[in-house]
Amino acid sequence: MADSLYLDRWAVELFFVLYLLVSIGFVVLERRQPRTTLAWVLAIILLPGLGLVAYWVLGRRPYRRRARRSRRRREAANVARSQVEHLERLPAELSVPERGLVQLALRSAAAPLARAAAVELLPAGPPALASLRAAIEAAREMVHLEFYIWRDDHTGREMTRLLTQRARAGVKVRVLCDQLGSFGLPRAHFVELLDAGGEMAFSNPLQIPSLRGARANFRNHRKLVAVDQCVGFVGGLNIADEYLGELHTESLWQDLFVRLEGEAVLGLDAIFAADWLDAGGGPVEQEGHPPFAFGASPATTGAWLQIIASGPDAPVEEAIAAQFNAAIASAHSRCWIATPYLVPGEPLKLTLATAAMRGVDVRLLVPGRTDQWLVSMASASYYDRLLAAGCRIYEYPQMMHSKYVIVDESMATIGSANMDIRSFHLNYEVTAMFYDRGVNADLAEIFEGDLVQASRIRPEDRANLTPGRRLIEAI
Repeated sequence: MADSLYLDRWAVELFFVLYLLVSIGFVVLERRQPRTTLAWVLAIILLPGLGLVAYWVLGRRPYRRRARRSRRRREAANVARSQVEHLERLPAELSVPERGLVQLALRSAAAPLARAAAVELLPAGPPALASLRAAIEAAREMVHLEFYIWRDDHTGREMTRLLTQRARAGVKVRVLCDQLGSFGLPRAHFVELLDAGGEMAFSNPLQIPSLRGARANFRNHRKLVAVDQCVGFVGGLNIADEYLGELHTESLWQDLFVRLEGEAVLGLDAIFAADWLDAGGGPVEQEGHPPFAFGASPATTGAWLQIIASGPDAPVEEAIAAQFNAAIASAHSRCWIATPYLVPGEPLKLTLATAAMRGVDVRLLVPGRTDQWLVSMASASYYDRLLAAGCRIYEYPQMMHSKYVIVDESMATIGSANMDIRSFHLNYEVTAMFYDRGVNADLAEIFEGDLVQASRIRPEDRANLTPGRRLIEAI
């Protein structure tokens, strides 16, 4: 009997050792950030079985997406490779720091440099809604919309009704939403659009195949629109009342969209085509159009920019994070940042602190009231170090969802990525990187206008925090 128990114990211990070796081997071979790897290793050890299931569903990198074979993405990448091979042909008006950032985006995200014939910054609410409606109403060939959140509220129903009208008029309408971000959106919401010939799909659906492919934790957080390959939008807005409500109320979030015209829109359409294919929507081809030729007829005037995409299955998953860090590190006069969620990793935290200590005017605008209380507490936990380094932090009195960066007098970014580690490492994001003094100045004017309403956080304000508040922030 004793021998039997001894053998049983030996078998259990051997099984546990094999479990640890195999499970930890999978985690380590993914070569992720050390602390992320360590966290999953501890979960597997301390929660046998459950930790492995959690890692299998939430922690593994997603498979390289089929959408990377999208024709539009391939052609955009080919243009990027060509520009890398001929860097001497980059526009002469670009400064040395700008040329470095262009090269970084070319190599990390295969983001071609292109021009926008027109750029318009659109605050949330009526201005953004009116511009978006006008572009859709003027569509003749296709309308592609990709959003993290699409709600079954007044704004969502009105937008779907407009898209249904355009689909009935023969316009090819495609809508792509993230299923978690749009959780609760009934399928019936799009019935009339589908009946009219429009198409709709969910990114990363919360289904068994999604869990098996380790996609549940990697959300499509992008917000973009491409109309007839010549008018596009990108930024932080979603299709919901709090973003595009028709009345200025306290429930309307402060946010920003940017409207683009010209060849730069092809970059947005290429990203949509890849995501649409990945969602099972099939190849996006334009009947009656000439072959897609990114940058074949470059504009001679307009703002220079790159449409930069990042995601956990990209060759360089931190492409947007790298662009932000490099831009901030290159700043010599100012670096102004608006973000709803400030949870920087060590690289960004160090870059911000060192920029301020170098004498750069570093200002961070975050919401004083947020929809994510725990994230707000986590953001506040970084205030002390940033303030000590010389950064200036301001809290906007209501929910502020804008996501942009202003560097010196000619560089700026506007997109979907927050200044947090989820956006940088787990989400699919998109941002427009501008190299243009006009866009920079217009964005700075918006930032300064928001600062008038914001409250500055000073070191002495932080000195009086209760022990309970400090404990919550630390947790």
